[in-house]
Amino acid sequence: MNGEFKGKTALITGGTKGLGLAFARLLAREGASLLLGYRSDREGAERATKELGALTRCRALECDLSEGEGAAKLWDETGRALEGAPLHFYVHNAAATAFKPLLEIQPHHVDKTFALTVKSLVAGMQRALPLMREGGAVVTVSGMDTLKAVPRHGLLGAAKAALETLTSYYAHELGPRGIRVNGVNPGFLRTDSTRKYLGPAFDKVSSAFAASLPLKLQAELDEVAQAMLFLCSERSRWIVGQTITVDGGQDFALPLP
Repeated sequence: MNGEFKGKTALITGGTKGLGLAFARLLAREGASLLLGYRSDREGAERATKELGALTRCRALECDLSEGEGAAKLWDETGRALEGAPLHFYVHNAAATAFKPLLEIQPHHVDKTFALTVKSLVAGMQRALPLMREGGAVVTVSGMDTLKAVPRHGLLGAAKAALETLTSYYAHELGPRGIRVNGVNPGFLRTDSTRKYLGPAFDKVSSAFAASLPLKLQAELDEVAQAMLFLCSERSRWIVGQTITVDGGQDFALPLP
């Protein structure tokens, strides 16, 4: 990337594991400083900051974005960590839900899912804007449940669909300020979240997904992280308000049984 990330700073929610951590590793190798939001896994956050801290400046910020004051806490700490320096990249990646059929969803499940995926983005964009400069970029992370019916994903799919719409609207509102907003939809990924969701069926389902793709390969976090890095770079300057599907062709494949 010709050193364009060196000396710049990124905030990544859900940045200490999964796709967020994979993207943080890429940025660290490019010389960017990192602020990594996480909810509760302090041990995992310490491992991530130790690993990345060997490459660049890295700090983990604990907050629960599904709670009322979570976003405010994250951005208060972000402002203090920046010490007056600008924020160049904001990656809205954290997500969680109750994996239940919609007929079993309770009001508090709706509140927490939309607070984490949608409400915290709205709050985050309002807080990020005063910290960002022209040339900054925002990347949101959607999910395959906006494209296909995934069992027990109805609520999260609805929240992610709202996220994609907001991504486009924010791109139009922030474009005149020189800040680009885009998203990625990564399809199936081998993460702690999918392992928890699938349980003992994880390996079988993961292999079935790989077999259904044109390249017949397992989904790797780094493939999606590279696309996110591209969306933050100057080389993607003419891509605005898009949620790019980065799933190895999964969205066009026949649905799995």
